[in-house]
Amino acid sequence: MSDITNLTDKITQDAQKKQKQYIKKAQRDIEKNEQNRKKQIEQQLEENVEQFEKQRRTELSLKVSDIHVKARSRLLAARQQLLKDLFAESLKKMKEMSAEDFNQFVRLQIEQVQLDGNVEMVVGQNSTKYATEENKKVWQKATSSQMNLSIAERTIPKRSGFLLRQGEIEYNFTFEAMLGTSEEELSSELLNLIFDGE
Repeated sequence: MSDITNLTDKITQDAQKKQKQYIKKAQRDIEKNEQNRKKQIEQQLEENVEQFEKQRRTELSLKVSDIHVKARSRLLAARQQLLKDLFAESLKKMKEMSAEDFNQFVRLQIEQVQLDGNVEMVVGQNSTKYATEENKKVWQKATSSQMNLSIAERTIPKRSGFLLRQGEIEYNFTFEAMLGTSEEELSSELLNLIFDGE
């Protein structure tokens, strides 16, 4: 019987040994699985944080870009308004010029065009105050001996300055047209002068 007891004890001890090995292996597997799961969670968390930071940087970049575009638009609008005001003030000053300055302006333009034959001068509605008999004589004296200048009775509505016409040829010396041409040519130069410090 002692052999049976010994054998039973041996089997029990072996079973207990195996049980401990299984338990140890199961614990190692559980720990390994926990470590793997922990690594996966940490990696996922890291990826989520990276993605969140990237998304936030993108959103921030878009917001900064939007703010920059809006600021630039406001600056351009302010510059355009400044130019508009500048040219409006120039037109106002031109409309308020003295009779002497207007006569000089007319003389310079007549000398510049160098037309021969019959030429008609049409004064702008806002410049009719300059079209006195005395000034008309001054304007006719400014012409060359080959030019016969006549002053039209009609006027150019809502304009200042004058036109010179000879047949199909027309020279536009209205202040509005001259400033319009100058505005296109000078706008960028004026902005560079005004905002030179930027």
